[in-house]
Amino acid sequence: METLQRSAVVIEDDADIRRLLAIVLSGRGFAVHEAGTGAEGERLVDAVRPELITLDLNLPDMDGLELCPRLRAHSDAHLLTISARPPDLTAEQCLAAGSDQFMAKPFSPRALRAYLDAVLPGDVLDAA
Repeated sequence: METLQRSAVVIEDDADIRRLLAIVLSGRGFAVHEAGTGAEGERLVDAVRPELITLDLNLPDMDGLELCPRLRAHSDAHLLTISARPPDLTAEQCLAAGSDQFMAKPFSPRALRAYLDAVLPGDVLDAA
C-alpha cells in the first residue's frame, strides 16, 4: 500500500534549527517547506496547505504570537510553537493565540519525534 507524503512548513529564522527540524520531520515522512521569516511562512502555509506547522516566536519581521492567530484563521494544520522564551507564560500565550502545543528551546530531536508520533499518528514513511 502506497502512503501519501504529508507536508510541513517550518517557520524558523535560525538556519541550524530550521535544518534540524527539517531533518526530524523528513525522517517522519513529511515533505518539508522552510521559511526564515513570518511573511514567507504565511505565504508557504497558504500555498502548501500543510498538515503540520512549526512556528518560532522570535522572527526577524514579526512576533510569532501575532502570526499564530493569522495562520490559524486560514489553516487547520497542527501548529507547534517552539521558542527560547520563558516556557511557563509563553505556553499559555501560545495556546491562547491558537497554537496546539508549545515546545521550549533547546529541544531534543528524540522528544520532537516522540511528540510527532503521539499527536500525528498514521501511516508515514519512517526513514529515521
